[in-house]
Amino acid sequence: MKIVFKNISLLLCTILFSFCISAQEITPEIKGQILNQIDSLKIAHLHSDSSLANRLYHPDLMLTSQSGKKYNKKVALINIKNTFESYQNSDIVLLKVADDVIISNYINERKYKDFPKGKFRLTTVWKIHEGSWKIISMQSSKIKEKKKK
Repeated sequence: MKIVFKNISLLLCTILFSFCISAQEITPEIKGQILNQIDSLKIAHLHSDSSLANRLYHPDLMLTSQSGKKYNKKVALINIKNTFESYQNSDIVLLKVADDVIISNYINERKYKDFPKGKFRLTTVWKIHEGSWKIISMQSSKIKEKKKK
């Protein structure tokens, strides 16, 4: 009986939580702002522009790489100095969870100098800070290429 009650309680909490964070409509203005920030991040990476990245990253940034390593803003700014030969975004989806929080999810295809091109799925949390959208959290996962038969 305790297990059934515990499972029902968990289910009710999950349903309640999902209502609390249900998606809200994104205005064209906010959508444009986020898409511009995503483009700015691309520029920062292509040009190793840590100054631009500094303006895009929230002071409390939590970045998780595809290898599972976590980085704060200071380390992320050092790592942006890697040389990218290409960096392309596609399949961008935005989800507004609060007036000052947007989640973006998109495919990022990039190539580091001296490494093969790779495809990644990025999930990024954007938060308003000092009047503009900043990345407070980002996680990158490598997309496995389908094996050719």
